[in-house]
Amino acid sequence: VRAALGQLRDAALGLMSNRHSGILNLAILPTFGTRWLMPLIPDFVENNPDITINFVTRIGRFDFVRERLDAAIHYGLTDWPDADSTLLVSETVAPVVSPEFLAGRAIATPADIGRLPLLHMATRPGAWTEWFEHQGLSAPTGPGMQFEQFGTAAQACMAGLGVALLPQVLISGELQRGQLVPAPGRPMQSRSAYYLVVPHDKRGHPPVASFRDWLLGHVPPEK
Repeated sequence: VRAALGQLRDAALGLMSNRHSGILNLAILPTFGTRWLMPLIPDFVENNPDITINFVTRIGRFDFVRERLDAAIHYGLTDWPDADSTLLVSETVAPVVSPEFLAGRAIATPADIGRLPLLHMATRPGAWTEWFEHQGLSAPTGPGMQFEQFGTAAQACMAGLGVALLPQVLISGELQRGQLVPAPGRPMQSRSAYYLVVPHDKRGHPPVASFRDWLLGHVPPEK
C-alpha cells in the first residue's frame, strides 16, 4: 500500500509540475552542475516554458530505469552501456594555489610543488601522479587532505591549505577574481570529459531532444 501511494504521489506531483508538456528528469554532477550548468538553465526555462526539469545529483554510473531518470551529465568516457554519450566539455586540469600561499613560499618549478601539501580528490585518486608524470617528474608519496567535491577542494585551496589540481572549467570565476592563481607547471588534459548521456529508449523523448539541442548550442568551442 505504501509503495502504491508513493507512485500515486509521484504521478500527481508530475502532473502538477507540468500539465501541458514534458518533464525531464536529469542527473547532474554536484560541482559541474552548480558552476557550469545552472547559470545557463534560466535561458532554457525561458525558451522552453512547457518543459520542467527535475534535478538529482549522481556521481558515477547508475541504472536509468531504476532511478527513473531520462538523461545525465556524466564525467567519464563514452562507454556507458545502452546509451548515447554526447561530448559537452573536455577537461584540462592545472595546479592552483591562493595568492597568499604562493607569496609565502618559494614555488618556482613543478618540482617545488611536490614538497608542498597536496589536496586530493577522492574521485580522482591518481590525478596528481598523472600530472607529475606529465611534467617528467616522479610523484611524491606523502599523504594529503582528501575531498569528495571540487567546490570544497577549491575552498580549502583558497584558505591556504595547500595546492589543488583542479579543472579549469570549474574554477574560471576564482581565477578571474584572483582568489586562485596558477602554480608552476603545464596544464594537462584529462582522458575523461563531461558528456550528456541519454539511454537509447529515451532518444525520442521530446524534452530530452529539446534539452540536448539547447545544451549543444551553449557548449564552448574546443580550443
